[in-house]
Parts: sequence; structure tokens; C-alpha cells
Amino acid sequence: MGAWGIKALESDEGLDLLTAIEDLLPRDTLDLGELMAKFREGDFLYDETVLALAELYIEFQENGSLDYDHEEERSLTQVRAFTASRAALGSLLKHLNVIWADIEGDCEGDLAELWRESSSWDEWRAHVQQLIAKLEALLHSLG
Repeated sequence: MGAWGIKALESDEGLDLLTAIEDLLPRDTLDLGELMAKFREGDFLYDETVLALAELYIEFQENGSLDYDHEEERSLTQVRAFTASRAALGSLLKHLNVIWADIEGDCEGDLAELWRESSSWDEWRAHVQQLIAKLEALLHSLG
């Protein structure tokens, strides 16, 4: 597992996701539903991608910006809005809950199984739980 932290964006797969999003730029608005649909079409919407999208969306909602600019000509720092419909947030939350079921169950998912074998299992598990709680709160705020 090419990871240097517990967040999905602190992994090789997370950097791949950032590059894929940067390839959609220049635009100043990202939409969660559009991103999920695009990645689903390209068979790129897997557990690590879902976690990374949740991290990005939550970061933007909390900070009003995305601080990722590993490609000079395209940068997520130019994103001024990150929108999400209730359906898109619900879909993301549903996928996170599947990951959580793997964590709480017998780790049928590959990602949960890899992390269970890691010394950072408890930290990663808490991070996933925190993402779910934050997305639930954001979804609830939409009414």
C-alpha cells in the first residue's frame, strides 16, 4: 500500500485522484455528483477514491478552498465552489457505510483488510468514522 498517512489523499491512489480531477480543470466549480459519475464510468470509483472524494468535499466545506497544487499548470486551489446534491452526498455516504461495514465485520473489502494489518488500523478506522459523521451532518444540513 503506497500510503504515508491515514487519509486517502495521503496515498498513491489519492494522488491519482487529484491528477484525474486536475485533468478536468480549468474550472472554478466542482460538483460531487459529476465527479462520482465520471469516475464510475472509468471504473475509478473504488473505496480509496470514495474516501478521497469525501476528504476533498469536507475540506472544501470546512475551509472554503482546496490546497492541492502538485501540477503547476492545473491546480485545485483555483476551485471556488464544490457543490453536491442531496443524492450525491447520499450516494457517497452509502459507499462509506459499506466500507464501515467491512471495518466492523470480517473485512471482506480489500482496503479494510490492508488497513487491519497496519499499525495505523485504529487511527484509520477513526478517520473513516469521522468522515461518515461529517458527511451525515452535511447531508442533514441540506434538510
